Amino acid sequence: MSVKVNLTPYFRDIVNRQETLTANGSTIGEIINDIDKRYPGFKKECIDPQGKPYGFLEIYLNQDPAFPDELTRKVKDNDEVTILTVIGGG
Repeated sequence: MSVKVNLTPYFRDIVNRQETLTANGSTIGEIINDIDKRYPGFKKECIDPQGKPYGFLEIYLNQDPAFPDELTRKVKDNDEVTILTVIGGG
């Protein structure tokens, strides 16, 4: 499946300053793996050592939150995945 992936500036050093990529896979986890094959280090910035998305990330599928099962969420051709970083402060 070919999916459009939108990225925040946090990831752009890894993906050669691109805001949007096209990736292949049948789940969001496979999409992340596909991007990591082309841009090593991408997965490490998204997935913690326990295999879960880092808490500072929000992942959307077609503008809807993909939580709680982000990595196993099914995607289909022409879907759009957005990976956002959440910044807190006070």
